[in-house]
Amino acid sequence: MQIVIFTGGDFPHPDLEREFFHSNKPDFVIAADSGLSACEKYIGYFKDASFEPDVILGDWDSIEKKDEVKKFPSALIENFPVDKDWTDTELALNTAYSHFEKEKVPEEERKVILVGAGGGERIDHLLAVFDLFSEKTHPDIWLGGKQSIYFLPEGKTVAVENLALDDVFSVLRTSRARRGGKIFSEGLLWPHDKFRNEGLPSLSNRISPEFFMDKNPVKLTAIEGDFVAVFPYSANVKICNAKS
Repeated sequence: MQIVIFTGGDFPHPDLEREFFHSNKPDFVIAADSGLSACEKYIGYFKDASFEPDVILGDWDSIEKKDEVKKFPSALIENFPVDKDWTDTELALNTAYSHFEKEKVPEEERKVILVGAGGGERIDHLLAVFDLFSEKTHPDIWLGGKQSIYFLPEGKTVAVENLALDDVFSVLRTSRARRGGKIFSEGLLWPHDKFRNEGLPSLSNRISPEFFMDKNPVKLTAIEGDFVAVFPYSANVKICNAKS
């Protein structure tokens, strides 16, 4: 089951995600506060009922048009106070995982796609969203304003196609650990044996000329520990189980 969460902040224009959502149609949609505006733009662009929100929640401190919420049935709306120590994105993730539990969806069949939360006006919120990759209730894919961010847990491989020679992508540790973990790479200009032992393992890496000429996919495998990989929107990204 794929749950899509639309949240506040910069979000990619629907046209940039046309191919992505062609193979990742939502089964359940949550709109968090001003993320409702993004949700409606995706509904209008795709003209697909599967993007209609199943839950609309928030404290309504960031949505520009307050009456926008009133267009939807009250049964879909969950109101929260402004004074709280939870972001609307966190509340939406908790709702998503509660829905998985309610529907008895096996863990291996769960996927959460977060749309939005990009930009730099609220650095604290941006960092809070990244910190969610260390939580049990985390997004699997984060489609921010300009880049796609993928959670790469231990035992998984990410294969990346359609990279240009000058496309840059990065590999990060989650905020849970500044060091440790082990990752294996194929087709990088700076391979895994040159990754940093502390902090960000690889910043602004690129595809090797050989892999580019042969049109081979770049691969990253998390052997020990969890990682986060950041790619351009033009990349075709797939995550699968690592080969034993």
